[in-house]
Order: sequence, then structure tokens, then C-alpha cells
Amino acid sequence: MGDFIGIAQRIASLLSELAGRGGISPQELAEIASHAMGEREINLYPGIPGYVCHDLALFISLTSPAYVKGKRGHLSCRQAIEKLVQHMQGSCMNRTRVAVLITDSWNAAAADEWKANLQQIARIAHIEIYLIAGQSVSEIYI
Repeated sequence: MGDFIGIAQRIASLLSELAGRGGISPQELAEIASHAMGEREINLYPGIPGYVCHDLALFISLTSPAYVKGKRGHLSCRQAIEKLVQHMQGSCMNRTRVAVLITDSWNAAAADEWKANLQQIARIAHIEIYLIAGQSVSEIYI
């Protein structure tokens, strides 16, 4: 298991708790991530990426009606992968050392399209990807 499985499990648990009340807005993801991460500063997508590159970037893709309150502002898995690549090879290259992607709907075709970029990033940084279903968390290896 990856180093950040605990974070993915805490987020999955919080998402499950909140999903029962009608879904989660993208704005609520910042609160969820903050609760799961404690005092650690991160870049969060969607959310407020900010102008400062932190050691860890968290990318959350939610598309399931069980989690999503309106589709506006949420990232698809493809969009989250693209944001990860843009962040890690663009604006925060060599500054963010860990990227964690959490999704409720894995898109193998998108991952395949970005595979070369993801492998290049993995040579200089740490990437972990998790698929969540309810409170279950599975790691996806690239």
C-alpha cells in the first residue's frame, strides 16, 4: 500500500458521511481535505490551488451522484489527471514532491493518454492514485 492510503481512507470516510445528506459541493472539498490532512498545507484541486507550491498536492475527482451536489466545479478523472500533470510539470515543477489523486470513477483511457507524463513525473516525484467506493479504498498503480 502507498504512503498516503490513510489520507485516502479518511477522505473516503468523510465523503461517505456527507454523501447521505444530498451530495458534496466542490467548496466543501477544501473542508474535507483540511480535516483529513490536519495542519499540513497542500495544493488542492478542485479548490484553491493558490500561488504557493506546497510539498503535497491533492487532486479529487468526484462524478458519482452519491457524492456530487451538482456537477459544476467538480473534476472528472480526466480533468484531475490533466491538472496533476499541469501542476507537477508546470507551475510547481520540482517544488511539489507528492501528488495524490483520489477518484470515484477511474478513467483508464485518460490515464493511458497521459501515461508518459505520469511516468516522467514519477521519476522525480511521488504519485499515488486511489479509487474510492463508499468507504473502500483501492490503490491504482500506473
